[in-house]
Amino acid sequence: MKKGRKSLILLFVLTLITAGCATSPPARFYALNGISKPDNASPAAAGRTEIIGMGPVSIPDSLDRPQIVTLSGGNEVRIAEFDRWSGSYRDEITRVMTENLSALLPSQRVVSYAWGRRVSINRQITVDILRLDGVLGGKVVLKANWAILEENGTKTILVRRSDISEPVNGADYASFVAAQSRALVTLSREIAAAAQSR
Repeated sequence: MKKGRKSLILLFVLTLITAGCATSPPARFYALNGISKPDNASPAAAGRTEIIGMGPVSIPDSLDRPQIVTLSGGNEVRIAEFDRWSGSYRDEITRVMTENLSALLPSQRVVSYAWGRRVSINRQITVDILRLDGVLGGKVVLKANWAILEENGTKTILVRRSDISEPVNGADYASFVAAQSRALVTLSREIAAAAQSR
């Protein structure tokens, strides 16, 4: 009798565990994409003399989390428990902007923050992202203040603000992340144009 009761309890517990596992969807992980390097970039790379330091990048605390954050109209924020960044979101932004600027400024070497004492940079780009959010199936909004500095970050030569929006071509997180990537490409183009004109 006791043996049968223990078997029933064990069967009940296993059923609960199996049911719990069956209802939890698997997590999906995402990464931002940068600009593909142009085919003609490699000859110029050999003659790079100026080094640009990309960073630091600051982001709002509300976005500084593993989960992807979206808006749902009004003041409601949605945190996607099963749609996450593949790494630190701030590091993802820094990485993709470094890749973008490397592609857009092929005659210069771009390094990510923090580059260490052994690297002597000629210019530094700092980015303060105020917004990089949006609505699934709607649009992504990127608002950022950024600056170009010289003399080891002690002399500011340019301060600008960028307001960018990109349509989200679908109501899924992959489309949302793609729109964020395009917004960062636009920001990178604005920074690269300013850096080339100085």
